[in-house]
Amino acid sequence: MSISLNLPESLSDDVLDADTDDTPTVSVPICSLRFGDSPRGGGLNEAHCRMLATAADSLPPIVVDARTMQVVDGNHRVRAAILRGRSEITARLFEGSTDEAFVLAVRLNTMHGCGLLLSHADRTAAAARLVVSHAHWSNRVIASVTGLSAGTIGRIRGPLTAETGSVGVRVGKDGRARPVDGSSGRMKVYELLKSDPTASIREIAQRVGVSPSTVHDVRKRVLAGQEPVSRRRRVQAETDFETGVPDRMVPPRQLPEPEREAPADPAAIIATLTKDPSLRYNNIGRRLIRWLDGCRRGVAACPEVAERIPFHNIDPVAALAREYAYAWLDFATALEERNRDAC
Repeated sequence: MSISLNLPESLSDDVLDADTDDTPTVSVPICSLRFGDSPRGGGLNEAHCRMLATAADSLPPIVVDARTMQVVDGNHRVRAAILRGRSEITARLFEGSTDEAFVLAVRLNTMHGCGLLLSHADRTAAAARLVVSHAHWSNRVIASVTGLSAGTIGRIRGPLTAETGSVGVRVGKDGRARPVDGSSGRMKVYELLKSDPTASIREIAQRVGVSPSTVHDVRKRVLAGQEPVSRRRRVQAETDFETGVPDRMVPPRQLPEPEREAPADPAAIIATLTKDPSLRYNNIGRRLIRWLDGCRRGVAACPEVAERIPFHNIDPVAALAREYAYAWLDFATALEERNRDAC
């Protein structure tokens, strides 16, 4: 039995997690192994190899391409075994294409690297290769593989797409294909909202093939007397059409501030919830209040924490914060949809 990744047609959580722990191991002769095509640009770190050699018996198995016997993950462990005079090493076998092997190598070396994670430069170089070899993957998918932020992937993708051409749709982490330019989808949502105003947000999202948060945003814009597609989206789509570079990422500081309602007072809202008997006198309600208050305190500490995060951890922490933001947006959309359906 060998490791098998169903890429690139399907993108399950198992694929992106690159979990190989359940795959049986085999013993392979070191002399049969080949090196090369590693996402680590600096080659072997001899000092790290010598350190691994002192703990060779407790190291995890390497990953080897069963077809070519090329080391997918574990070059340093192979070198450590050689330093200890070993002729064989424990491995897990991988079956797949060269591109799939590279994806797995990047993912594993971003997750553990046996104490030597990929540098920011190596992850950036890997991302540049993935936006070409897997152009149909969304920025968030490539970000999850490389440990960079989706915004960073977008900035890498822009000039490369201009050189190599573009695809009309991209596949997200959920395996769904979505158009690069979301303007047409927003216009379809607008037409459905006009023709069937009683339809729920989730129903319209399923019919058009967009997220519920997109439907919610279009509905909110229409109710506020605004156009379904913001001017910035239209200008960007027109520019992208003319240049042949869809979905280019503009650095965040150059983007206008997103439209939002007047900011709420979290402390005041939580104080009101705390006084509500329907929440105070049941476990779920008290848990909700503690949860929301903990989030409020965490958000208040963000500016101070942001200044203390080491530079090499900024991209993964930013990616994680963005994932949480998406989850909160979905949570808010679900609540507002429930409130709307009850009216």
